[in-house]
Amino acid sequence: MTQATVNITAPATNDQLLDATMKVIAGGGSSNMRNLGIQTPLVLDRSGGCRIWDVEGNELVDVNMGYGPHLFGYADPDILGAVADQLRLGAVTGIPHRLDHEAGELIAATVPTIEQVRFAQSGSEAIASTLRLARFVTGRTLVVTFEGHYHGWSETVLRKAAITNNGEGSTRAVPGAPGMIPEALAHTLQIPWNDPEALDAVFREHGGEIAAVILEPICGNAGVVHPRPGFVERIADLTARHGALLVFDEVITGFRVALGGAQELLSVRPDLTILSKVLGGGFPVAAFGGSREMMEPLARNEAFHAGVFAGNHAAVGAVVATLRKLRANPSVYDTLETDCAYLERRLTEVFAAANRPVRIARCGSVMSVALLTKPQETDPRYDAAVSLIDFAAHRRLQLLCQDAGLYFHPNPLEPWFLSTAHTRDELDTVVQTIGEALARL
Repeated sequence: MTQATVNITAPATNDQLLDATMKVIAGGGSSNMRNLGIQTPLVLDRSGGCRIWDVEGNELVDVNMGYGPHLFGYADPDILGAVADQLRLGAVTGIPHRLDHEAGELIAATVPTIEQVRFAQSGSEAIASTLRLARFVTGRTLVVTFEGHYHGWSETVLRKAAITNNGEGSTRAVPGAPGMIPEALAHTLQIPWNDPEALDAVFREHGGEIAAVILEPICGNAGVVHPRPGFVERIADLTARHGALLVFDEVITGFRVALGGAQELLSVRPDLTILSKVLGGGFPVAAFGGSREMMEPLARNEAFHAGVFAGNHAAVGAVVATLRKLRANPSVYDTLETDCAYLERRLTEVFAAANRPVRIARCGSVMSVALLTKPQETDPRYDAAVSLIDFAAHRRLQLLCQDAGLYFHPNPLEPWFLSTAHTRDELDTVVQTIGEALARL
C-alpha cells in the first residue's frame, strides 16, 4: 500500500502557526502549566544567550529562561558541545556508561548530603521515586507538604494550594487536577509554609505515622518565599525526633542559588534531595539521592525505580558538562548575586517612581516580581501575599513588555531566572522596558 505524501508548510506568523499547532498539539504545547503562559501568540524559532526569536523575526530579552535550567544562557556552547559529542557515540543503550561514574562523582562532590544518586527524566519522576523510597525506608505512608510548594504532577502530591494560610487550620489536601483520584491524597497532609504552630501540631497528631516531610527549602513556585529564620531547622529537628525523613525538593534551587544548593545556604542537611533544571543545563534530566545507607534499598532492588530513558548518555553528558563548568567557575554565584541585586534595586526604583505597589523578592538569580493591588504590609521575603497580587494588571504589564521586546511569564507567581548571559546592558534594557510599560499601563 502506498502512503500518501504529507506536505507540511509552516505558516508565517505567530498567530497562524500557533493556530495550526493547536490543531495537532493539544493546547498548543506539551504542558498544561506552560500552556497557561500563552497570553498572546508567541511561537519561537530559536534562542541564544538570554534572547529568544519568534517565527516573525522579533527579538526579545528573556527572563523566564525555560523556567530556570539555563544558568549559563541558552545554547551554551560547552554544554551543547558535550552533548553533541555524546550523541555521535550513542544516546541510549540501557547499559552503564563511563559518564555515569563521572556524573555521580561530581554530584557527590558538590551537594553536601549526597553520596549516591539515581537519574530520572524529570523532577516529577524523581520526586515520585523519592517519596516511594522514603515510605519504604520508614515503613510509613504519610507525607507532609506545604502550601504553595510544587512537587510535580504525580497523583499523590498534586493539589490546589496557596502559599497563605486559609484560616481554617486544615491539613486536608485538595486534588489539583480534574481526573485525579481523590483517595490518592489520603496519605498526604498539607500545612501552611512558615507556620511553626501548624508544624508542631501535625507532628503532635501524626508524628508516628509520618514517613517524610518534603519541601522546597526556598519556595520558588509561588513567588520566591524564604523560610523564616529557624523554620527549616525546626522541621529537621522534628523529623529526626519522630523517625521521619527530611526531603529537599531542590529542582529549582539546586546549583541555582549556590553551588551546593539551598542546603548549602541554609546549613541544613536533608535525608534525601531531588535535583533537576540547572543540573542538565537545559537537557531533560533529574536526579535524587542521599547517603549510601538511604539509597541501599534501591541498590538491593527492594525499593523500585525505573525508566528506559532515565540516565541516558546524552542527558548524563549534559550533567557532566554543567557541573564541570560550575565547579571550575565558582565565582559565577558572586557575579550573579551582584548583578541580580543591581536589577532588584533598579526595579524597585522604577515601580516606586510609577507609584505602583509591587512585591519583589529574590534569592540569588531567582526573582519574583508581582504587581499588587495595594502595598504589602507583611515581609515580602517570607510572605508571598497572594491575595494582594493584581493578576489582571500584571498580565497587561506582561503584554506591553512582550510587545516591546521583553519576555517574562504572564503568571506573577512564576519566578524570573537570570543567567550569566544577562549583561548589565540587558538588565538596563529590562528596567527601561518595564518603566515604559508602567507609564502606558
